[in-house]
Amino acid sequence: MSATAISLGGHVLELTAPYEMKTVLRPDLRQPGPGQVVIRMVALGLCGTDLHIYSGRGSTYPWVTGHDGAGIIHSVGPGVDLEEGQRVAVDPVVRCGQCTMCRRGKVQLCADGGYLGMLGPGLAAEYVQLPAVQLIPLPDAVSDLAATVLEPVAVALHTLRRVEPFMTDQGVAAIIGGGPLGILQAQVSQFLGWDCVVFEPQKRRRHLGSSLGVKMFDPAEAEDIESLQAGPILVIETSAAGEGVDLAERVATPGSVVAIVGRGPHSPSPASILLKELSVLGIKGGPGMYSEAVRLVEEGVVDPASVITDQFPWSQGAKAFAHTAQNPATVVRSVLYGAW
Repeated sequence: MSATAISLGGHVLELTAPYEMKTVLRPDLRQPGPGQVVIRMVALGLCGTDLHIYSGRGSTYPWVTGHDGAGIIHSVGPGVDLEEGQRVAVDPVVRCGQCTMCRRGKVQLCADGGYLGMLGPGLAAEYVQLPAVQLIPLPDAVSDLAATVLEPVAVALHTLRRVEPFMTDQGVAAIIGGGPLGILQAQVSQFLGWDCVVFEPQKRRRHLGSSLGVKMFDPAEAEDIESLQAGPILVIETSAAGEGVDLAERVATPGSVVAIVGRGPHSPSPASILLKELSVLGIKGGPGMYSEAVRLVEEGVVDPASVITDQFPWSQGAKAFAHTAQNPATVVRSVLYGAW
């Protein structure tokens, strides 16, 4: 199934132009077909990618963004082993389930797939119909709010799995970007034995990360951290900003592994990759890691909801996007929550 096969119904938050949103009513969704589920959205996190689309990265309008969501199953189609009323989180990676990559378990690389809200409609709607394979049942210990930030935990786990063949021993990890993804990457990595430092220019985010047990630094302090000079380190770029990519290249020592999680405007230079003999890895999504992510949250290893700073009702969706985009110095993570 392609990303464009997702269906939306009821109240839908549409992006009609850069920085312009409105709520519209769409027809009710029909009974889902085989392998399909209709969920009623309860909570939706606004991540950096959503804000990029909101500010004009997209080119098609009207558009519906959003991929970090939690909901309640409204109805199920034939062959679905889920129940109405069950709480679920959404894996945003749409996949066909039949191609070579899907059969190998690399659903994030499906040629006919994509990410909800990017190559196809997103989750900013009252009702969403999508394949049951994208739903993750939630235990009572994982709140709806935490579920909206579950993807960064899965991404963190996938990142370390990708790195493992290149760095068999946990050492120093320099994480570029102290937003929700960077902070949660650090918490997961620390739990698994890495010595993490996170670089973030925003003071508000540094304070939040520090309160959660993460060593946070201003990028200007990078050259003063002795542990970064000791030998090959793991560098994880999460900021998706040009300055972040440049910092990742700067702190990478000879033999380091650089994991690219954020979609920045450029990559480390070929000269650095060659002369420092860097291993550069692309990280796309958190395939196969959601059950483990849920377990870490359920056991209290990490609390994704701790990075949420602002909450809005669904009826104030346009205000939520505008407020979040206009206040990067104070807003770390916003969430739409509750009923329409």
